[in-house]
Amino acid sequence: MGWTATAGVVAALMALGLLTVSLLRARREAGRFRLLDEIARVSDGADDLPATLEAICDLLVPTVADFCMIDVLTDRGVERAAARASVRGGPEAQLGLANREPSTPAPMIREGAEASLEPRFIERMGEADLRDLAHDPDDLTFLRGLGIRSAITAALRARGSVIGTITLGTAWSRRRYRRHDARFARVLSGRLALALDNAGLFSDLERVQRERAEIAATLQRGLMPPPLPDIPGWVAAAMYRPAGAENEVGGDFYDAFPIAGGWMLVIGDVTGRGAQAASVTAQARYTLRTAAWLSGDPLVAFATLNSALLARADSALCTVVALSLSADAAEPVRLAVAGHLPPLLIDGDAVTEVAEAGPVLGAFGDASWSLEQTAVGPGQQLVTVTDGITEAGGGEDRFGEARLRAELAGSASPAISVSKLEGALDRFTAGALEDDAAALAVTPLQPPA
Repeated sequence: MGWTATAGVVAALMALGLLTVSLLRARREAGRFRLLDEIARVSDGADDLPATLEAICDLLVPTVADFCMIDVLTDRGVERAAARASVRGGPEAQLGLANREPSTPAPMIREGAEASLEPRFIERMGEADLRDLAHDPDDLTFLRGLGIRSAITAALRARGSVIGTITLGTAWSRRRYRRHDARFARVLSGRLALALDNAGLFSDLERVQRERAEIAATLQRGLMPPPLPDIPGWVAAAMYRPAGAENEVGGDFYDAFPIAGGWMLVIGDVTGRGAQAASVTAQARYTLRTAAWLSGDPLVAFATLNSALLARADSALCTVVALSLSADAAEPVRLAVAGHLPPLLIDGDAVTEVAEAGPVLGAFGDASWSLEQTAVGPGQQLVTVTDGITEAGGGEDRFGEARLRAELAGSASPAISVSKLEGALDRFTAGALEDDAAALAVTPLQPPA
């Protein structure tokens, strides 16, 4: 009788366990059906592809994923259209995923390949998987830092063609995907592609891309630094090389304008690319120009721009070097540096830093900067560059500060300095820049003999 009672209890517990599992599974499936319906609702009511994809990522994170990326196929290849990371991953993860080149499985985007419908499912992300996904050592370091546990990439297929991919991943929640999650991802990708196609959004993709390219091209032309003016008592030269296609507007800039008692030269770089970088670049240039014209003081210009960047709704950072040149070229140059590579004084073969960098602009409300002075005599010159030069990639190496100094050593004039840098950069990168690059050089005008 005792054994029978015990067996009954065990059977009842097993039945309860099975019922609990069934209820949890039913709840999970019900939640996923609601998610699919919500995606369809968002897609049906949308008329803007980028905003719709961002909204869909918001639905998926953190409900079914710690991070989500949606990529689309364009005439330029696979491009990241939307990305979202859980707040637990921090802003670095969000920014890194948004800017990262997609790791799209080749069979998935091969037209007509049956394998393109099979999701890439990595249940337990290991070092070998990370190496397969990474594009270079820096990318591998970034992927390792995410702590990815599982990932699924599924094709977005509409009207018989693959039009993009969606990637779901787990990391910070410690969840791990199983086979049923991979099956759901395939259902999700099919529903998502159908909803977007029915809404007519993908049919407008080429138009959207063309419009974005036209807007970016206009921004690029408007942000191109102007030719340097004649500066009484000084000789100056500059170089600017934009990177990428027209729709990859970067954030390097330089400018020269009169102030009370002389001239001010500035060179800088803002974070990010695209339209946001363009807006920050424009704001930085004209805020610095206006504040410096009113005050004649680089530190006032820095403080004004710092306040303006902090007041923006987005996170905008800017590095700047400001050189204040007196109308009397015999007077020392006043200079200030905010988060930028310090200027270099070229004196024959000697190349020396002449200032220390203060805080980057847009990061701290209580930041302060120092105003330094350096004498620039006949035959000497000040050269300042953006990190698009020092960080330029060539093979497995970077251009670096040592190569920068070597190219500048012995340079006889600003025009020669920027010309040598441009030529060396072009040879080192084989003409393929990853980031904008700019350089600015100035020397006192030597009186005729």
